[in-house]
Amino acid sequence: MSNAKINWYPGHMKKTKDMIQENMKIIDIVLEIVDARIPLSSKNPDIVKFAKNKKRIIILNKADLVNKEDLKVWKDYFIKNNFAEEVIELSAETGFNVKKLFAIIEKLSKEKKEKMMKKGLRTVNTRLMVAGIPNVGKSRLINRIVGKKSTGVGNKPGFTRGKQWVRIKEGLELLDTPGILWPKFENDEVGYSLAIAGAIKDEVIPVEEVAYKLIEKMLSLGMKNTLKEKYKLHEEDFDGVPQEVLEKIGYRMNMLVKGDKVNLIQAALTILRDYRNSKLGKFVLDNEMLQKDIIEN
Repeated sequence: MSNAKINWYPGHMKKTKDMIQENMKIIDIVLEIVDARIPLSSKNPDIVKFAKNKKRIIILNKADLVNKEDLKVWKDYFIKNNFAEEVIELSAETGFNVKKLFAIIEKLSKEKKEKMMKKGLRTVNTRLMVAGIPNVGKSRLINRIVGKKSTGVGNKPGFTRGKQWVRIKEGLELLDTPGILWPKFENDEVGYSLAIAGAIKDEVIPVEEVAYKLIEKMLSLGMKNTLKEKYKLHEEDFDGVPQEVLEKIGYRMNMLVKGDKVNLIQAALTILRDYRNSKLGKFVLDNEMLQKDIIEN
């Protein structure tokens, strides 16, 4: 996958990046939301740079779509590498661990409150910023935190159009920001993981290529049986490369066009939709990247 194929950094993302950097001056705590299924690929390196002097919390959202063992590995990784003061697994969809998030925010804001009150201030505001890539669940989490629908929520990348301040309670304010990617992916694996999870639009990379990569990753993770059971595949269907496996999926699922040819686009969209809807099991796409990072370091 070449960068020339991907229009993943349009002008509005540059404006958002500048806005986040400017507003960071008045922020006390940064809540960076990543997708627990792609925790490394969905972690924007620009946010790390902007927030280096701030209290940081990494939220592994969609934690209910990942097994507990993987969550622990990634929490340990982020803490060990000083990406944040706190890392928490959470589901904005179900509300899992939202109360624990409040406790962490209170703990991190306590130092500032005590310091300012010693100076004679009666009211001290803690300002939070929620940041992350598109379609990672920021607005849905804010709705959970506030307890009502205070921000628009969509299921398309880039739904939040501009910054939005939300008052959570007395002394606690939160800035919601649009999702942003970054100007250059470290490697192709990051781009493919983002595409598989739906963080970049399906129109950006041919869906067949994205589906090939998903099949390749699942096979490398030992998930052949999952594919066999879900799509009624036979053992011999895995003798070829991922492209051929996708064709077999389309054939077994009767996704045919004139001349009994497989509709590869339909097959690709089907397997990607099943993955995003958690119908292919609970697993982390970035686990191999983590192993490489450990080896290199």
